Amino acid sequence: MDSEPRFTDEPALAGATPASGGTSRQLRAAAQNQTSRRAMLRRGSVVAASVAALTLLEQRRAEAANGDNFVLGTSNNANSPTTLVPSTNGDAPGAGNPWFRINGSALAGTSTTMQVDGPGGPAGVGLVVSGNAGGTGLVATAGSTAHTVGLALAASCSGGDAIHASSDHGAGVAASSSTGPGVKGSGARGGVFAGKSANVNLTPHKVGHPRAGLAGDLFVDNHHHLWFCHGGTTWSKLT
Repeated sequence: MDSEPRFTDEPALAGATPASGGTSRQLRAAAQNQTSRRAMLRRGSVVAASVAALTLLEQRRAEAANGDNFVLGTSNNANSPTTLVPSTNGDAPGAGNPWFRINGSALAGTSTTMQVDGPGGPAGVGLVVSGNAGGTGLVATAGSTAHTVGLALAASCSGGDAIHASSDHGAGVAASSSTGPGVKGSGARGGVFAGKSANVNLTPHKVGHPRAGLAGDLFVDNHHHLWFCHGGTTWSKLT
């Protein structure tokens, strides 16, 4: 009568012969060692793939090639212009909710919200603002405190002009103030004026000169007479 089949939990190896207890332990240890090696290889492959992916991501962030996303908190580089246009036509959201906004109100009082560095060449331009057809190119506002400046332009150069302004039809620079001077200049000469028709034009008023003024005031009255103020109520008619 045939003997009953024997079952064992030992791993089957090709060409293996029935093993004793010692041999069984050796086979189990060998199988566990192979399994551990395979797991380590798998883990090593996953780690290597992860490191490669992160390295590629960092390289792409550093390169910031054209077509990549704009990454906040780091430098971004591109060798082609970047243009942002509305996705739909129609009215803009309005002055209180502009289409594109950079808000630096939470920064420290000595911080700078935005900086534009122009090209290094003499013909380079740092910023161009266009109002298009009939619009205003730039609007600058400030708070109500006495020392707040709406628009401050500072230029440092060895021989050039701080500000250049030109117009085909209107005034090159138009300035006004409800209580202070519309334009104020200082330097070796406070103002230098040249024009094809006249160097300076003083618009005649509709009344006579005021009763009192500041020393140095010039005033053209309603009869087109030019008056010079010596200070207080003392005036001299020049023409």
